[in-house]
This record gives sequence, C-alpha cells and structure tokens, in this order.
Amino acid sequence: MPEIEFAKDGNIATISIKHEKGISRVKYYWNDGEEKILKGEAKKEMLINNINIPAGINTLYVEATNENGRTAKMNYEYSYDGIAIDFPSVINSSELKIVASDVTGMSYMKYRWNNEEEMTVYPDEEGAIKIEHQTEIPSGLNTLYVTAVNKSNITLTKKQEIKGNKKPEIEFYIMNSELHVTVRDEEGIDKIVQQINTEEPKTYEVGGEKEYSYTYNIGEERILVTITATDIEGVEKTIKGKNY
Repeated sequence: MPEIEFAKDGNIATISIKHEKGISRVKYYWNDGEEKILKGEAKKEMLINNINIPAGINTLYVEATNENGRTAKMNYEYSYDGIAIDFPSVINSSELKIVASDVTGMSYMKYRWNNEEEMTVYPDEEGAIKIEHQTEIPSGLNTLYVTAVNKSNITLTKKQEIKGNKKPEIEFYIMNSELHVTVRDEEGIDKIVQQINTEEPKTYEVGGEKEYSYTYNIGEERILVTITATDIEGVEKTIKGKNY
C-alpha cells in the first residue's frame, strides 16, 4: 500500500506519497470540497506542495493508488489561524459590520449585495491585520458576498444571507405656524423624538403603529427641527429641517 505523509509550513500543506511498485494516481480534497486528481505515471515518490490551508480547522483527505490498483486512504486535520471573514455584529436590522483579518496582514476586501456593484475596502494603515467596514443592509432578504485578500495574496470568499429592514419614512412640513409630521414604517413605529432648536427633546411613544401623524405649534420663531423615528426592530432614521 502507498505510504502517505503530511507536513505543514505556515499556511502551506505538503503531501508526500511513496510506493516501491510505483504510484498510479493521487486524489486529494479539503473537507467536502472539490477533488484534485494527479497522475502518478508509475513514480515511486510524489511530493505535492504549495497547498494553501484554509483558515480555521479543516481536514485534508488523500487517496493514493499504486500500479497494482491498491489504494491507501488517509486524512489529516490542519489548524490555521489565518485569513478570516466575520460578521460580528448586526448593528441593527439595517446596518452590518464586516470584519476581515489575517495575522500576516491584510491587502484588501471586496463585498457586494446581491447583484449590485462590488465595493473595495483597504486597511486604514499599511500592515494592518484587520479591515472593518460598516454597510447598510438593503431591505428584504439579501445575499452578501465578501472576498478578503491577505498580504500573501491568499483569498477567502464567504457568502451569507442577511435580512434587512427598511428605515422609517419621515415627512414633515411647516404651515400656519404649525409643524406637521408623518412617520411610516413597515415593521411598526416604536417612538418619535422631536427636538426644536435647543429645547428639551419631546418623545412620542407610538406603540407599534405603522403610520403616525401629529402637529406641533411652533409659533412665529425661526426653528431648526430634528426628528428621529425608531421602529420596533430598533432601526432608526433622523432628518433635519428649518423654516428659514
């Protein structure tokens, strides 16, 4: 039976196969991934090197067949604390933080929502081991594609389905010394906070209604108004306006 040995150097794995009768073929793959098949051409020794080890804990499976048709099977578990992509925090149901990291240093990260344009993000400084980026989640069910590339040009791609909620809609206008405000949200409105100039903010507890309107007497003074609406999922939106 062929002899199979494994070796590791950093994030690179090596497979060594030997058999005195000659090797017919070698098949190897990571976890349940794509198989790679090499012809042995009756060689008594084969060395397969430059196999990139994925981040995390992964198993490399190898099958070696000799010229007599006998096959040896072995696997080896590798651990590499290298390039990784994480979504550590959904800030709320409309924003997400993406983190790509590698102990050897990050080169760049690309991401896109669904079939939209791909965006590229670079580290804040040369040699940084982490790239962090905050992005707005489109409403509804979406697929986020992220590709991270480290300084050794090793690439990791990750796909994730993420549901996002639409931010509240806020409309307001000023007429006859009154502020007219209407807020709508498909999930339901939790509260509305209104601030005029430097006055103490006024809060309207809505209680989950999907549409809410009110009027507020502002008199004849010039005002700068700030309105923040928060829905029951914690998604908020703020707009500002003035009458001068």
